Order: sequence, then C-alpha cells, then structure tokens
Amino acid sequence: MKKNIYLLLLTAGMCVPTMAQKSFELGKPNDDNYRYLDGYKALKEYIDYSKYPNFKLGAGTTVNTYLSNSTYKSMINNNFTETVAGNAMKMASCVDGNGNMNFTNVKKYVNAADKSGINVYGHTLAWHSQQPKAWLLKLLADKKVEGGEDVWETVANKDFRSDKTIGWKATESEWGYSTSFSSTDGLKVTTTKSYPWQVQFVPMSDIALTSGKTYTMTMTVKGTGSGKLDGRVGDWSGGANFSLNFNTEWNDVKVEVKPTLDNNFILLHVVNYVGDVYIKNIKFEGYEGQTRPLTQEERHDTLVWAMDKWIKGMMEACDGKVKAWDLVNEAVAGADNDRDGYYDLQHSEGYAQGTWDVGGDAFYWQDHMGDLEYIRQACRLARKYGPEDIVLFINDYNLESDWDNNKKLKSLINWIEKWEADGVTKIDGIGTQMHISCFENNTHLNNIKKHITQMFQLMANSGKLVRVSELDMGYVRGSNRWGASSKTDELTEAEHKKMADFYEWIIKEYFRIIPPEQQWGICQWCTTDAPANSGWRGGEPVGIWDINNYRKHVYAGFVRGLNGGEPSGIRGIEADDTIDISKGIYNMQGVRMSATSLDQLPCGIYIVGGKKVVVK
Repeated sequence: MKKNIYLLLLTAGMCVPTMAQKSFELGKPNDDNYRYLDGYKALKEYIDYSKYPNFKLGAGTTVNTYLSNSTYKSMINNNFTETVAGNAMKMASCVDGNGNMNFTNVKKYVNAADKSGINVYGHTLAWHSQQPKAWLLKLLADKKVEGGEDVWETVANKDFRSDKTIGWKATESEWGYSTSFSSTDGLKVTTTKSYPWQVQFVPMSDIALTSGKTYTMTMTVKGTGSGKLDGRVGDWSGGANFSLNFNTEWNDVKVEVKPTLDNNFILLHVVNYVGDVYIKNIKFEGYEGQTRPLTQEERHDTLVWAMDKWIKGMMEACDGKVKAWDLVNEAVAGADNDRDGYYDLQHSEGYAQGTWDVGGDAFYWQDHMGDLEYIRQACRLARKYGPEDIVLFINDYNLESDWDNNKKLKSLINWIEKWEADGVTKIDGIGTQMHISCFENNTHLNNIKKHITQMFQLMANSGKLVRVSELDMGYVRGSNRWGASSKTDELTEAEHKKMADFYEWIIKEYFRIIPPEQQWGICQWCTTDAPANSGWRGGEPVGIWDINNYRKHVYAGFVRGLNGGEPSGIRGIEADDTIDISKGIYNMQGVRMSATSLDQLPCGIYIVGGKKVVVK
C-alpha cells in the first residue's frame, strides 16, 4: 500500500512534536518502530470528559522519587489526573515501633501534588500488612496486676533452629560474608574478610523491653575459632551497647543490658574475624510484675484508640486535600472455612488469643476486633476526621479470578452488605487491583477476558463506584496457565503489541460496562518497567514507559482505549510532492536514517531539508 507523505507546516493549533520533547514524550530512541509514538499527546488528553465526567486516570507513585526527580514528577503530572502513593501513606511508613507518628513526607507529597493540580488518592487506612507491629503488640501486652510481686521471667526468646529469619543485614557480597540456617546449629554467619564493624545484621526485632530496666541477655553461640561480637539493643538512632566473646564450644554467654527505649532490635557486628559463627538462641529475661491478659473488651477499646490516633493524624496531615481513600486493603481471604458459600476475611494463621505475633510486619486487626467491627470502626473514624465529601473504597486483588468464577468479588460484595447492615457504615466503592498477565495462549487469554467482563458486570450491579486500582501486566508464554512471566528484554515486538491490545480492550470494556455515574477511574500501578532487583514483579514489562522513561507500544494501547481509536493531531494538511531528500532523512532526535526513500520508513514524523514531514 502506498504511503502518504505530507509536509508539516507550523500552523497554529497543530499538534506536532518538537526537539524539546522530554524522554517520556518519545518512543524508544534510534528505533523506527517507535517513532509513531512521538506524535501522541499526554494520556489524560484522550479522555472524553463529556462522556465520562467522573473518570480519573491514576498513577501508582514512588513518593520520594516524585519529590526529588523532576522528570518523574513531570511524567506523572503531565499524563495523569490522580496520583497514589505506593507505600508512603501506609501505617508502617508513618508510625514507628513506639507509636510515634511522622507525617512529614505525606504533607510534602500531598502539597506538591495539590500545587501541580493533580489529585491524591489515599492508600491505605486499614490493612493487616506493613503495620507498626511492635507498637500494636505492646498495646496488647498483658496488664500489670497492681500490688503483685515481681517475678523473674522470659521476656523474649528466639530459637534460630526453628525460626530461620533475620532482619536487615549489610550487603553480603560487598563485605565478604554470608548467612544461612540449619535445624541443628541455627544461624550461621560465614566471614571471608576481617572487618572491625562492617559485617552487621539484625537477628531479632520487636523486642518488648522497657526503657531503664535491666535485663539479662543470653546468647547460645560458638565459632570455628575464638572471636567477639559487638552489638546494640536499641534502634537506628541509638541504644545500649554490649560486647561478648565466644570460642569453639557452645556456651550460653550472658550479658546485662539496660535499654534506653521501650521497643528494641539487636544489631550485631562480627568483629575482625574470619570463619564461621553459630548462634543457636537469643533470650531476654528480667523481673516483671505479675500480669494478666487483657479482656476482649480491653483489646477492642485499646485498638480503637490506636486506630483513632492513626486516622486522625493522617487526616490532619492531608488537610482535607485527599478526598478518596482505600478504607480497607485486601480484607478477603481465599478460603471458605465456614462453608457459607463466601470467602472468609483474612486472619492470622494462629488465630487464637496469645498467638498474635504472626511474624514479619503483619498485624490482623480483625483477630482482635472482629470481622464486622474492624471495618465499621475504620469507616466511622475516616468519616469523623476526613473531609465532609470523603469517598471510601474497599480494595482487593484477584477479583477478576477465572479459577473460581469471580468468587472473591462475590464474597467481597457479600461482606460489604454485612458491614453496611448496621445502617451507619457506608462503603462508597470497590477497587479491583488487576495485577494480571497477558497470555500467549489465546484460550487462557480469552478466559481471563471473560472473567474481567464478568467482574465489571458484578461491580456495576453492586451500585458502588468502580475503580481499577493497581493495574499492571506481565506476559506469559507457552501453554501453562501458571507459567512464569517473561522478562522485559525477552519480549518480541509482537508480544509488546499484544499487551497493548489487551490494555486497550480492558479500558474499553470498563467504559462499556461501568455507567458514567459509577466510574471513578483506572490507576496504572507501574508507570515504568520494573528493574531486575525490584521487589514487585522484578524485571517484568509492567510499565507504560520502559525503564528509561521512553514510551512503549502499550502507551498506544492506553491511548486507543481512552480515545476509542488512533490519535492524530495532524489534520487538514495538503500533500507536497516537492520534498528533497538528497541531504538525508533525520528522525526527531536528529539521527540520520539509513533509508534512502520516505517510502522505506515506518509511519512517523521526520526532518527533511529543514522541514518536518509526516509519513502516514
């Protein structure tokens, strides 16, 4: 098919790229397959607000990068109408192990976005993960019996033969050491280089010690040679230092420590030592007053107080500028233990009094408050302290699940009905995360599409606002439904374009099924592809832009979905047959093309003889 070639005259109102374009406004450099993307406008300019007046195009945002990197900030502000903090507004990011609250970063982020004219969506007020567990567990600790005698007891104990975990550690490759575990000897630290303090790690955290009291720490330790461990009981700001010696025999080495704060971790240094160090156990003992467990009512009231303090603090920090929130994140489990036809809420595996510490940063509020009360209290407090027009969502994942015919979504809708049955609690919307994959196998892909359609229909029928809250996409080759996602550098052009088509289909399906009055919008969770070392879908093609901030083919998919067709800012231009290519053809970055004829080039905009020329 003969291509049409037009001379681009620089007339008013014409949308043409310029040499001043930023990287995020361009396709992959030096690749003619991406030149067509250079003429595309910013994503948000393709939304038809006359049809979809409530629609918001959101972006998952790394707050520190947004505040410090002008390119990243411009990408977000120019292309999206809403920004969502990935982690910065979660409880553990703002509340430390002693209950101290710091909203400095939140205030900077909200104010910066507000100044830029972009809305902030709050994520998240209530969740079981990324919680200040040390503080919350301390609040629920046994209550001292007035007048009771002090008794010698174990305050904290960790056996590394069964609990094969440690916290933060210095980079092993950099400092020439490694860590491992065995069921016989516990934690093993192997050092290959001698350093005075660089080999350091946190073997134990969230230790419920009381500032100013004296404790005996017992460490069961040996080495392949004699050596010394230096350490600190405290936190990153300071604490009580100690030293202990070890030899080639197992010894229970005892050290007295007097903490300077209430909740602590242990930071250990292996001092000027080459060889193996084994730590079987660490135990803290001290005189504690007689105690009793809190009653159910006391646990409930204590956690309501903590939730009140947290939500009030966050709402004050946002100063009424954040109008919409994920009230509760990922509440629904994937099991129906009571066999009522719906999935239960998530609980800790040790759901029983006295087994609240479930490891990591998880704290299940519903374990203590109950399935109904947990959400109802969070909702009450959000409406008490938030702006009058606050909008509250329940956000969850796998709502598009094909393996259980959208049972998780059906369960969530059922739970919302239960929470709202008190006549007071009001949930405004449902957020579906949609961390999905595009499948090479069309049978798998079509089945996924079927259940995405069904998901949107169920959400529309709920009468609630509908938000796609964390959309991103990987690519799975082969016939295995549960196969691993391919890495970005493995994908072909055709596979990238298949992902673009899938994005287009999802967006159009959202507009087709969700009534305009129920539309909140779609949030792309990853703006760029994930680095190989990312903790989220590492190395996968999850972005609209590549890792260098250049537009990908999925950008075109988003445009087609938002716009309903291909973009074009070039209209009413007459053909010009007098184009002289004798001095070469250049792309918009000033790189000379190898082609000797415009007909040999893909569609795009080029510089010829000092003039801008479009090949269509």
